[in-house]
Formats: sequence, structure tokens, C-alpha cells
Amino acid sequence: MNSTEPRILVVDDDPEMVSILCDVLREAGYIATGASSGVEALEVVDRDEPDLVISDLRMSQMNGHQLQAELKRRIPHLPVIVITAFGSIANAVESMKLGASDYLTKPFGNDELLLVVSRALENRYLRREIRRLRGELAGNYGPSNIVASNPRVLAILETIRQVADLPATVLLLGESGTGKEMFARALHFTSSRRDAPFIPVNCAAVPESLIESEMFGYVKGAFTDARSQREGLFQAAHGGTLFLDEIADMPVSLQAKLLRVIEDKRVRPLGSNTEKGVDVRIVAATNSDVEAAIKTGKFRADLYYRLATVTLNVPPLRERPEDLPLLLRHFLARSASECGKAVPAIDPKATECLMRYGWPGNIRELQNVVQSAVILCREGTITAADLPPRITGAPDGKGALDELAARRFTLDEVEREYVRAVLAQVSGNKTEAAAILQVDRKTLYRKLEEPYPAAMK
Repeated sequence: MNSTEPRILVVDDDPEMVSILCDVLREAGYIATGASSGVEALEVVDRDEPDLVISDLRMSQMNGHQLQAELKRRIPHLPVIVITAFGSIANAVESMKLGASDYLTKPFGNDELLLVVSRALENRYLRREIRRLRGELAGNYGPSNIVASNPRVLAILETIRQVADLPATVLLLGESGTGKEMFARALHFTSSRRDAPFIPVNCAAVPESLIESEMFGYVKGAFTDARSQREGLFQAAHGGTLFLDEIADMPVSLQAKLLRVIEDKRVRPLGSNTEKGVDVRIVAATNSDVEAAIKTGKFRADLYYRLATVTLNVPPLRERPEDLPLLLRHFLARSASECGKAVPAIDPKATECLMRYGWPGNIRELQNVVQSAVILCREGTITAADLPPRITGAPDGKGALDELAARRFTLDEVEREYVRAVLAQVSGNKTEAAAILQVDRKTLYRKLEEPYPAAMK
């Protein structure tokens, strides 16, 4: 045996029962220890925290329920299996209320015991893995992971820390590509809601005919294709955060219903006569001029004031030049890791081009450009030839096409590069870019999200 094998503590005031259970567990490959009372069990737990406790219910000094309560206070995630010769529904219910993993009535077979033990340990390991992954998410998306030295950005991060656990709604304003969702995630993972879902929804990307059912859910038979009940995004985000991106593009007809949900904290699924309570933190974002939208009747003033309890204005990249070198190094390291390459150097001329460029597509454009350059660069150094013509100042038209052809770009790559160039020229306005390209917004989103071909990695 080695220290990685599960350690199980058996608690029973009957020494013979303790001996029998420990033998069964040891034969199955577990490390088993016995205790003859709840008091002794707590001493063992404090000295050497086990992976699982199996406890009798009726014991002198401290019964099984009292031991459960104390274990839960000391080690909340420690699983406990309750065993008893006096089984009853009331005892089982009380044990489960106290967090018991399972409940066994004596006499029970060895196979039954080992099955329950295996299941309890598996659940413990799964919960531990979930906590570990949530911890990684918090580390990846917390304020400390946001690369910045600009005073305005640092002030936003400080505000996020201040309001993280307040119930106030938050509105993020800023151009497309400035990282509004990143700040929304930082707010979520800084708050006590970090272990609950963070659900982002792009209000502009969901068809108007579907957005109400997506937001609030529906019951079976609510409309022709509603063959079963489905919970909406509000219910899915219960206990966590719902991030409404591009909120200004939400249909006016839905804005009043959204306002009511925010104020009443209750949703009514389509086709239902009953409302369901929800506990959701709302964070919204937009790159539009909300005040202009209010004047033209495209956005409700009352919803705006309700969302803007706390307003954070995210500056564009061109207004935070001191952050450009930091972000460049950050994206170089990330892109190289994703491509399985060593972090490349940057030729001085390429650096000059990157620093001089205005970045109308902001951080998202910088990230895409760096990723492309890392993929295309040769001999471990990014040169000006690895950058898009709009950044190097190469002439448009035939010269740019000749350069793409010389670098053996595929049609898909040329199309994707052109879509990004058009988007950058219109400062990230997807509606205007879609009109220029003569495609709908959904197609534009798809083209932007298409990954680079595997052959380019």
C-alpha cells in the first residue's frame, strides 16, 4: 500500500464491528482506521484527515448525527456514510440533511458496503476536481490576471473589487474588442458567486424570434416546436452571473420584460402561468451610444438607468499605449503555447509597426494579429512580412494580393484576413462591416470565429 490509497475512518462503539469493517476495507485495498467513539474519531480526523468516514448512528457520548454535524463544521467536504441497526425514514432524512453521502441499514453485505464506499469516494474526487478547476478559472479570469498598467484600467479593477459582492447591476461601456467580457468575468470570479455559473449571451447574435425563449425558457407546448420543457438562461445562471453582451441590440419588445425580471427576480417561461424565482447578478455591456439609442426609441431609458447602477468605461487600446508592450508579450507567450512553438522574437521593424498602428479593433485585433504572426513566422522571429498590410502600411490592391499569394495563403485565410481588415476599418462596428461585406451578422460572427487550419499551426 502507499499513501495515495484512500484512507477511511470507521467509527462504532462496537469493537467487533469496527474490526470486521476495517478488514473488509483493507482487503479491498483501502487504508482503514478504527475509532470507538465520536470523540476519538474527531481526534483522528484532526491528526490525519481521512478521505471518508463510516459512522454508526447510535453511540454513547456523541451519536452519529452529532458527529456528522461536527465533521461538517470542521471539514465541509468530507463524505460520511451512516450505518445503523435501527433504520428509519426519519433517521435517513436527518442524516441526508446533515450531508451524509449514503445511509446503510445493518445487516448489509460486503459488496453493498464496498459499492457505497466506491461511490462516495468517486463523488469526493469529482467535487475536489471541480473545486480545482474553479480555482483555475478564478486565477485565469480574476483581476490579477488582467494585463494592464494604465491608470484608467487599474481604476476599473479596483472598482470591480469594491462592488464584487454588492447586488448592484453593472454596465460596461467601450468599443468592440476592448475586453468588456474579460472585465465581466473578473467581476464574477472576484465575487462570492465564483462557484456558480457565468453565462455570457450575445444579444445581437441570437435571432429576435428566439431570444425570449432563450432568456426565459419555455414549457412543453408553448409553441409548435416546444416538444419538451427547457430552462432559460436566467435559470441556468441561478446563483451566478448572466452577462448580456451588446445589450443595446436587444429588441425593444423584450427590454420591458428584462427590466421586470431584474427588479422582481422572477421569470415566467413562455407558455407558463407561474413564475420562478431566480438569483442572478446581471452584468451588461455595449459598444453603442446608449444615450443616442434612448433618444431614437431603440433603448428604454428605465432599463438603462437600472443597468447602469455601476458604470465602467473601458478605454480603447489607443488610449492606453503603455499597455501595448505588456499585452504584446502576453499574447506572444499564449499564442506560442497554443501552437506548440517557442516564443518568437520580434524584429525591430515589426515592433515599430505594431507600436505605430492605431488598433481600431482594440485588444481583440491585437490578439488575432499576434496569433497569425506566431503561426506564420519562420526561423523564430516575427518580421514585418508576417504582419497584415494594414499594419505595415503596405499598399492596398494588387500589391497586398501579391504579398498574400507569395506567402501561399489559402482562400479561406485571405477571406478571414479581409473580414478582419474591414472590421478594423469600421472600428469594430459589426453591422457596418456586415453591410460592406454583404453578409448577415450571423455569417460575420461565424467567419470571425473559424479557427486557423491545423496545417498552419
